[in-house]
Amino acid sequence: MKHLLVLFFAAVAFTVVLGQGIPIRKCPAGEHSVLYCPQRAEPSCDNPTVHGELYGPCDIPQCFCNSPNVRDTRTNRCIPLSQC
Repeated sequence: MKHLLVLFFAAVAFTVVLGQGIPIRKCPAGEHSVLYCPQRAEPSCDNPTVHGELYGPCDIPQCFCNSPNVRDTRTNRCIPLSQC
């Protein structure tokens, strides 16, 4: 009975995620979806850490560059920090 209950909850969680009950965003290759509440600014060449609070709705996911890359704000691309 315990195993059946665990499988049930796993199926419900899987359905919620795929049904966008937990908001996720399809991001380009080299990026991943994040959901910060309150929102945070993405690491960039100017500030290579997740920082600050942005004002706006916090149920909208954002795409952040995969580590160790940061966003080049001039080209809007993910690049290694050493190329900034």
